[in-house]
Amino acid sequence: MFIKVLKIVYSNIVHLHIDSISFTEVPSTFKGLFRQRKRWARGMIEAFKKVLVLTSKQMNWKFRILMLFNVLFPFVDLALLIFVPVGLLFLIFGNSLLIGWLTLFVVLLGLILCLVIEVRRCNALRQVECKLERRSFFAFLFYVLLYAFILAPACIIGYCSELFNVRKKW
Repeated sequence: MFIKVLKIVYSNIVHLHIDSISFTEVPSTFKGLFRQRKRWARGMIEAFKKVLVLTSKQMNWKFRILMLFNVLFPFVDLALLIFVPVGLLFLIFGNSLLIGWLTLFVVLLGLILCLVIEVRRCNALRQVECKLERRSFFAFLFYVLLYAFILAPACIIGYCSELFNVRKKW
């Protein structure tokens, strides 16, 4: 989706193919992963600065809605970085000011959503006869529950770097 936005910015229209599959090489160190997420977060803000999603005549309404969901990512990352840890501390001491028991329901919905995405990913890869690696259920739970918390600082740094036009250094 992000590639499509960049192509629109540079006047080359590309259509999204529903069956497209892409792979990326995952950095082998935490430092490399941190830098990658920071770069990707910065790229998202850069794309939003260059393409006015609501008024773009080159995007259909479905694509505009999908792009607008991306606007929520900085707020979610900020909440993960500040409000959730503080809310958990409050909850431990008996104060449900920021996080209550309904939050656990939201976490459960998030787990179900991630599971649905994982099943669809596996099915799509099987259809193109791609060899699937075995994954640990505990690794999946770690990813769903903690991955966003660990990388939220990288994303916040990336968002702020682009918003304040900090010089790019990869």
